[in-house]
Order: sequence, then structure tokens, then C-alpha cells
Amino acid sequence: MEDFIWELKTERFLNGEMTAEELLTFEQEQAENPELQAYVTLSMELQQALSEDDWFHHKNTNSHYNTVKNWYQEEDVLNFKEQIEQHADAAFAPQKKTFSLQKYWLPIAAAFVAIFITIIYQFTAQPDLKELYTTYATWNDTPSFLVQDEHTATTKEQIEILYKNQQYAECIAAADSFLNTATTGKTNVLIYKGFAQEKLNKNSKALATFKTISESNALDASKGLWYMALIYLKTEDTENLQKTLKVITASETNYEYENAVQLLNSIE
Repeated sequence: MEDFIWELKTERFLNGEMTAEELLTFEQEQAENPELQAYVTLSMELQQALSEDDWFHHKNTNSHYNTVKNWYQEEDVLNFKEQIEQHADAAFAPQKKTFSLQKYWLPIAAAFVAIFITIIYQFTAQPDLKELYTTYATWNDTPSFLVQDEHTATTKEQIEILYKNQQYAECIAAADSFLNTATTGKTNVLIYKGFAQEKLNKNSKALATFKTISESNALDASKGLWYMALIYLKTEDTENLQKTLKVITASETNYEYENAVQLLNSIE
């Protein structure tokens, strides 16, 4: 009978259904009964582990869902689940008229808490950087050139055509030719050069190109920061990736601010 009363009181306590007087009395009961206090604490942890809002908050990607799903179907986990069910069957067998719930609630509740904490850890563990790179890489999001004069327009258009035709080495050469003589309008050409270098896996050179953009006085200099972050993500340099993303997320006006926030949250 005492076990049933514990369960009812704890349920009302966790659901915020107690009056102020009942709450004061129940807290006094917990203070005087360490076993009841432990029961309430475990019940709170179990409720948090099973919280639907918390569950979806920690859910990241389909890949992570499949990882946890596969983990949950592994033999040792299934065996552990079977042991829990056996404990529960023994505790709640209908032929037993009377029993002490206190004998069973601790291992059962602790087991479920352990399982769901492990699952939540799977969701909150650092995601695969290669998957994040695939999600956020924007190398095909190329800029468009504005026609300023006949020579400049022709040169820039040629750079764009070479890149889209996957002639990356030629694209870099054409970009360098333009950059060696131009005094303005360099940002988009530098972007194409950096993109082409990335396609050829010349990551350190691409990083240097994008750094040049980020340190320029151009209005869209923050594009360089985002592309630097992508290179760090590609090369799995998490330290510099975090540093760069924090610079981007310091201002909402920076290029790809929203994606930078999401990516930073994913790796921290």
C-alpha cells in the first residue's frame, strides 16, 4: 500500500499537481525517508530521459537515428532489455497478491535511465564531420558577374565557364591572370579560384585564397570566413573550425550566419 501511495504522490509531484500544503508535506516526507527521496529523484531522471521534447531536441540526422536504431538492436542491448522485462514480470506477476515494490523499482528505474541516457548520448555525441561537410558545402553556389566593361566582362565570364566545365586548373590560371592586373572587382574571382582549388583538393591553397577575401575591405569579405570554415570542416580541423564559426556568429550580418550557428551547435 505504501508503494502505491509513493507512486501516486510522486506522479502528482512531478506533474505539478500538488497544492502548496501538499508539496510542503511531501518534501518533509522525503527529508525523513531517504528511500522515498531516492525514488523521487530516479523518477525525475526517468521522466527527463523519456521527455518527448528533449528527445527531439537531441535528434540530429537520419544517420544518427539509424546509428542508435542499430545500436538498440544489438544482441547485448536486447539481452539487457529482456532482463529488465523479466524483472518487471517478477515484480508485477498477477499471482502475487502482495509484494514490496521497493525491492524492484530501483534496478528497473536505474536500468531504463541508463538505456535512455545512452541513447541520448548517441544523439548528442559529435556528429560525423564528413556528413556535415556534405550537408553544408556550397562549392556549386557560385557568384554571378556584373558586366562593367567589355574586357572585364569577357575575362570574368571565361573564368566562370571554365569552372562550370570542371576545367579547374585552367580556371585558376585565368583567375590569376585577372588578379595580377585588376585593381577592383577581385572578390568573386578569388571565390572562383578558391572553389577550383578546393575541387582539386589543394586545401591549403584554397584556405589562403579565402583568407585573402576575409581580410579584404570588400563588403562581402565575410564570405571568405565561411569558405575557410568549410575547408576546416573538410580537413576535420575542428579547433580552427570552431574559432572561425565563432567569428562568423558574432554578427548576424555575416555571410551564412544561420548555417554557421547550426554548424557550430552541431560540433560543440
